[in-house]
Amino acid sequence: MTPENDAPDPEGRSSGDSFEARLGQDGAAEGQKPHQRILKSKGFVPVVVLIALIAFVLLSSRLAGRPPQIDSITPSRGKPGTVLLISGRYFEQERGSSEVRISGIAPTSSDYLDWSDRQISVRIPDGATSGIVNVITRSGRSSGLLWVNQDQIPVPASGPSRPGEPYITDIKPSAAQVGDTITITGMNFGLEKDNSEVYFTPAAGGDSVASAGFDSVSMLPANQDDFDYLSWSDREITLRVPDGATSGNVVVKSDKAPSNPVYFELLGGVGTKLYGAPRKYSVQYAMDVDVSAASGENTLYLWLPSIIQTPEQRRSHLVSEEPQPLAVRNGPRLYSLTNLQKGNQARAILSWIFDRYTVETQVSLAKPIPAYDDSTDLYHTFTQPDEMVPSNNPDLMKAAAAVIGAEKSPYLKARRIYDWLLGQVTYAETASNPLLVLRQKRADAFAFSSVFCALLRASGVPARMVSGYLVGETGQPTRRHFWDEFYLPTFGWVPVDPLLGDDPSLYPMSVAADFDSHSYYFGNLDNQHVTFSKGLTSVNQMSPMGKARQFTEFPYLVSIDEETVGGLTLGATTFEDLAVTGTY
Repeated sequence: MTPENDAPDPEGRSSGDSFEARLGQDGAAEGQKPHQRILKSKGFVPVVVLIALIAFVLLSSRLAGRPPQIDSITPSRGKPGTVLLISGRYFEQERGSSEVRISGIAPTSSDYLDWSDRQISVRIPDGATSGIVNVITRSGRSSGLLWVNQDQIPVPASGPSRPGEPYITDIKPSAAQVGDTITITGMNFGLEKDNSEVYFTPAAGGDSVASAGFDSVSMLPANQDDFDYLSWSDREITLRVPDGATSGNVVVKSDKAPSNPVYFELLGGVGTKLYGAPRKYSVQYAMDVDVSAASGENTLYLWLPSIIQTPEQRRSHLVSEEPQPLAVRNGPRLYSLTNLQKGNQARAILSWIFDRYTVETQVSLAKPIPAYDDSTDLYHTFTQPDEMVPSNNPDLMKAAAAVIGAEKSPYLKARRIYDWLLGQVTYAETASNPLLVLRQKRADAFAFSSVFCALLRASGVPARMVSGYLVGETGQPTRRHFWDEFYLPTFGWVPVDPLLGDDPSLYPMSVAADFDSHSYYFGNLDNQHVTFSKGLTSVNQMSPMGKARQFTEFPYLVSIDEETVGGLTLGATTFEDLAVTGTY
């Protein structure tokens, strides 16, 4: 019997013929050259496979991760020993062998305070000069951003460049925390504040005083609604370091011109606050009022909200408004319409463009939070009851005391109240009376915000309601909304959205299945919250004979929404919802 492996093939060759013999036969038959015959050999295939595997392994190691990318550094100016916050992506979750280089100098291991895939906190090492900041991981080196050593900046010549322009000679202390009192000395500030402002460099916003000139919309003004300004004279300004500021230039802007920039260093408090992922919106909204009856001389006053400037809402620019306002501030805008007729529809309409940032906070529980200064206007205002926040209600006061127990930390008080409220109350679209929430266990956005704020105030924690809209892409429906902030010494305002923490399905955009809304919306806020007002804004009635009305369902917090004077009877007053006309 012929063995199976010796069976002849169709061409009469035995499978047992030697490789060399077959190679000679094939080569002779096909006229191949020696190197072509080698490529046909069975021995060459494993070599090619081996080389391919080696190349694949080497290539895979390069593609295993993406090179790090830096989006921003805060502050962009500073001194060795201060903490640098680096925001971006692809830093990897743990530092491992990765490192930061600051002007070529690598910090020591003890200089790293925090390392995550999107944020690094590192102390600037001694000896660091002005230079490029890079992040280096096993996947590569990031592009760099410039950090400037403040000690190496030349001191400009003293004195204003033009007569009458404001000029800063000194800031004392030159380094302080959020909420601390500082004094700016110089000249030509003006005898009264009026419309003048002190501007700080905003966190994660870069240095806004460049050779091209001063850009107020890119900087952060001290906030009069937070009671930042304490005194103002022609040669001295006393104020508190505003929430949202970081190390960088300070500028005094009068009605004549901006002053020279002077560097101020923000000292770290009980945590960090980061602003990121800016999104530009174009929006429009309006108010319509039907006139049911009118006689003789009459006047209708309307208060409408602005897209206010806040640390997380910047570069707001009014594109158009009609009619022209009677008074303007960073808050409600006052309009006056006179001698209306029966059947008229009074209308005020505004369009804005602005940038909205996300807010992410980290509060260190290892650091003791300083006690509140209960003599300040901020503490007094935001711990007292008002028309929107019934913090002196006995049921709410009793609930607050039971929830916080013996807890002393204001941050942990707020967390206990937040967790308890979300466990007790569910969303109901029409339940807007905050005094009934604890009894009915149901609340809409206004009631959720009001009760959370009231429980905090009853616990001695300064807090305020925030009003505005939840928005999505261009043309998508928007939703009127209310959320909150509470204040921590040396840190500033902490955002909280109780309703979205409880029910993220109300969010206008799709939410990932693994999104932990309960944790996220305590201390953080996305860039799809548009703010109209923070806390109740009290406005004065324009005429002692006027009839004022307030609409708590409107998406902004003001003591008067409309006032009629003379023979004027109004029908329906409608706030036309904010519409997103563009996203960029």
